[in-house]
Amino acid sequence: MANTETSLQQAMASIEGALGVALVDYTSGMALGTLGGSKDFNLEVAAAGNTDVVRAKLRTMEHLGIKDEIEDILITLGGQYHLIRLLKARGSNGLFLYLVLDSGRANLAMARHQLKRIEADLEV
Repeated sequence: MANTETSLQQAMASIEGALGVALVDYTSGMALGTLGGSKDFNLEVAAAGNTDVVRAKLRTMEHLGIKDEIEDILITLGGQYHLIRLLKARGSNGLFLYLVLDSGRANLAMARHQLKRIEADLEV
């Protein structure tokens, strides 16, 4: 099992094209840990903003009566992929991993696979 800091470091080191990664609590909007980003890309602001995306999707699913769970939410920009992975492990309710990728360097399928593996090792 890995702690938050180790998991974020693992994501940055093992996922090709990773620009930043965060563990976020979507109930409060707070980033519990971040790694990466830049002066032009405030990862904490982006992570907090994406809590609204998660909340909106969960609310929509509830209104539609969908009883399934969200695995990933993918947002594609011109030069980036933003991948949101809701955590399913016991004790991780309300948390998601937020990964920002350079779309020119990243393999999206591999990034999703790696993020799932990192989630499995993460102890919150």
